[in-house]
Amino acid sequence: MRLYTSDEMRAADRHAIEKIGIPSLVLMENAGVKSLFTLERILAGLVGKRFTVVCGKGNNGGDGLVIARHLLNSNVPVYVFLTAEPEKLGSDAKSNYDILCKSGIKPSVINNEQDVDRFRIAMEFSDCVIDCLFGTGFSGQIDGLAARVVEAMNDSKACKVAIDMPSGLCANSGAISPVSFVADYTITLGAPKLGLFLFPGKKIAGEVWVADIGIPAVSFAEIQSENYIVTSQLAQTLIPERDQELHKGSAGKLLILAGSDQYQGAGIMASYGALRSGVGIVNLGLPESLKGNLGCQVLPECILDFFAAKDGSFALEADMVENFNGRYRAILAGPGWGREESAKMTLDNLLDSWNGQLILDADALNLISDPTILKKCPHIPIITPHLGEMARLTGKTLEEISANQVEIARQFAIDNRLILVLKSAVTIIADHTGRIFVSSRPNSGLARGGAGDLLGGLIAGLAATGLSPLNSAVAGVHLLADSAEFAVSELGADSVTISEIASYIPRAFRKLRGDLPDAPQ
Repeated sequence: MRLYTSDEMRAADRHAIEKIGIPSLVLMENAGVKSLFTLERILAGLVGKRFTVVCGKGNNGGDGLVIARHLLNSNVPVYVFLTAEPEKLGSDAKSNYDILCKSGIKPSVINNEQDVDRFRIAMEFSDCVIDCLFGTGFSGQIDGLAARVVEAMNDSKACKVAIDMPSGLCANSGAISPVSFVADYTITLGAPKLGLFLFPGKKIAGEVWVADIGIPAVSFAEIQSENYIVTSQLAQTLIPERDQELHKGSAGKLLILAGSDQYQGAGIMASYGALRSGVGIVNLGLPESLKGNLGCQVLPECILDFFAAKDGSFALEADMVENFNGRYRAILAGPGWGREESAKMTLDNLLDSWNGQLILDADALNLISDPTILKKCPHIPIITPHLGEMARLTGKTLEEISANQVEIARQFAIDNRLILVLKSAVTIIADHTGRIFVSSRPNSGLARGGAGDLLGGLIAGLAATGLSPLNSAVAGVHLLADSAEFAVSELGADSVTISEIASYIPRAFRKLRGDLPDAPQ
């Protein structure tokens, strides 16, 4: 399912109006009617409930005026408020204002603090307050009297519903105004908007519903949005059915180069993900300094190898790396390496001499001073930084990365010809062609050490089975999200361990294959 920016939605609207010939008033009528139908499903009926609708001067306000009229026509009590004088309304909104007045309701205009107080009183007698102040075009901050109106809505004990976007939320970036409407539900119009699925916007959007307002598919096809939400349906298309004639050799072979004297468990945790990916053989390579000194349990299915080390980390010469060619389909490198000079040499030799699929995580990323060196990889590499590692790779601040994850990820992946998995509460996957895949499934159970190692191993294992780099990244992120939701549902977010989450990956695979219902939300 595609996600749209404000400019893309305006372009789709414009195409429907100018090229298809659907009048803008018809689209506004559809928006109001379909919002009301959706609201009826959310609230399990409208009869016996009271509503307050607050409208701005633009098209979002016009949608609210249509909603109010149809509530009136259904004999449902509704209070209607405007934050602009009628003569300042947009053309279509003004038309619907006039229709509403002739139908029997004249909206109240909020001009001052006394009007805000009257608005508060109306909401005291309402079961639901509907936010139609600002639509997809909003950016910046809500201030002045509009801020007081939003604060009043947030103070209400009524169910809070936003139409299209909660007021104060940027449809493109997910950024929010210091004063923003905090919705229980958002009914977004025509198609889902990108900002609804990014933090901090996701926190104020509540449960998101999409209302079809009659924009033809051809109008959306003209836009060709490059942003997608990762869903079960998408993930199911990425992993082919497992061939019953597979053997361990044809199922793929993965080498994990991970761990150091200081971080023994990183490679072992990565192997937990890899062994559950469907790959045929997992070789876990550790620095030889750990031989006889391992304090962690290695799963017996792993083939354990020890490689040259110096200062407690890997020290692989070019000839050793060349020996890997033809033996493995993919290599995961970086978890728990540390930042010793020998580790830097190992990375350089991998980039120069390894001709298979490369997945880089953790310290391998911290050892890169110039990301353009990744273009040397014969296959499109996969890198999996968290926000802090991404800040170091790009030379930007953590705040800059957090505020604009999608566009920074997109440009970095294009510029450096790679697949980027940018890990945070919402994970952004960007490919070298500019496509973005958003996994918007935050889970505090994953907020502990080892989660990145587990994901790296899972993605690398999928790549070793023969999946494309992009499909491996998207499917791996989705499977881990499902696994974490299953684990937290049964064990709780407070004390679940990453090892326990790994044990739920088989259940996530069963769900992906259609053998189980969706993971708990």
